[in-house]
Amino acid sequence: MSNYKWTTNLSIATPMILIGSIIISGGGHGFTNQLIVLFPWASIFLSIDFEFLFYFFALIQFPIYGILYDKAFNKVKTLFVIGIIHFLIMLAVLFLKNK
Repeated sequence: MSNYKWTTNLSIATPMILIGSIIISGGGHGFTNQLIVLFPWASIFLSIDFEFLFYFFALIQFPIYGILYDKAFNKVKTLFVIGIIHFLIMLAVLFLKNK
């Protein structure tokens, strides 16, 4: 059994979540708030002309979360910190998008 259970699971799920979110958003020409909610780190690059950076950070964001969770000694605290930071970045990107 692998020691990187969540890293593996999130590495497999991330492309499917990303493709589904892009389809729902109309290929990037419509409602993009779900992309910001799911991929706030990558969404920083949505307003810049470097789209490849969005896809790069979107594909590595959840596996990085998985690595952090798998390597943590206190799993509950790590999950809480990841969730809070994710939420704060999401709020910041949504707030700056509406300005």
